[in-house]
Amino acid sequence: MSKKSKKKQKGPKKQHFVPRCYLSEFTDPNTPKDYEPYLWVFSKDGKDKKKKSPTNIFIENHLYTIDFEGEKDFYIETNLSRIEGKFAEVMKTVKNKKSLSDHEHAHLSIFVAAQLQRTLRFKRNQEGFIQQLIDHGTQISLVHGVTDSKQVREWKEYKKDIHKLQLMDSLPFLSNIIKQMNIAFLCSPSIRKHPFISSDDPCVLFNPDLQWQRFYGPGFGQKNIQLTLPLSPEITVMFTWANYHGYGLLTGSDVENLNRMTRGHCDKEFISCSSKKRWVWFHRLPLDPVFFIKFLKHQSNIIIHNIKLKWQYRKYHGRR
Repeated sequence: MSKKSKKKQKGPKKQHFVPRCYLSEFTDPNTPKDYEPYLWVFSKDGKDKKKKSPTNIFIENHLYTIDFEGEKDFYIETNLSRIEGKFAEVMKTVKNKKSLSDHEHAHLSIFVAAQLQRTLRFKRNQEGFIQQLIDHGTQISLVHGVTDSKQVREWKEYKKDIHKLQLMDSLPFLSNIIKQMNIAFLCSPSIRKHPFISSDDPCVLFNPDLQWQRFYGPGFGQKNIQLTLPLSPEITVMFTWANYHGYGLLTGSDVENLNRMTRGHCDKEFISCSSKKRWVWFHRLPLDPVFFIKFLKHQSNIIIHNIKLKWQYRKYHGRR
């Protein structure tokens, strides 16, 4: 093997899908001095809890490594590490609650765009879509008597690296969209009583206009879309098209409602700087009287609409 080939082989085998520098912000402040800093990892249902070092969670072997005929290329992991380094610098400004420069705003947007795409859930969704193409292509080929379709072979090969390649290909486009949005930092009134939590899929896209239906998902082209990412137990960043800017202090109930969304959106696990959990995180609906009134009104409208449809159906068939 040449010296060049040996050089390509060097790189981290274990690769984070949620960066260690990000996870380190959520370590327990009460960690004993002679212990490695740890955070609390909860299962999605909250039944299981364990202490883990940021180094040892949310990792996969060679998640971003490209294999070229036995030679491993760590280009993607290297570039993600650079993005994480810039994020760590931006966090110094955020912790001091100062305004971001244009460069810092850009670096934070790039980090968020990468984090949106690098999770295992996103990887499964991409591979699942390609698998549907493979299945349909295979069925069509068999109908025409073809047992070895070139197109299906190409899709199978493409599926192996789709998550890695699409991550870098779409990063400039997605980060540019996020950078155009308005940015606000939501602050907890008390880290001890109401710390923000995070998860294995920390970026949450939410559109309040779509919460009454199940047909359309949230997207960046929607007027009232909100993108939130907890940055630390004290601060969550929010990107919107609305006129929100600067640092704002939330109430404790507002923090817990955001935590409820973070917990509900997680893939398998969520994390906290505290071993304590709140039952409000596991409620399907927010504990807000105004929301409950809207929810009941919406449900009543559905019931009335269904009754009218049944009445019209019976009336129509009664005339026949």
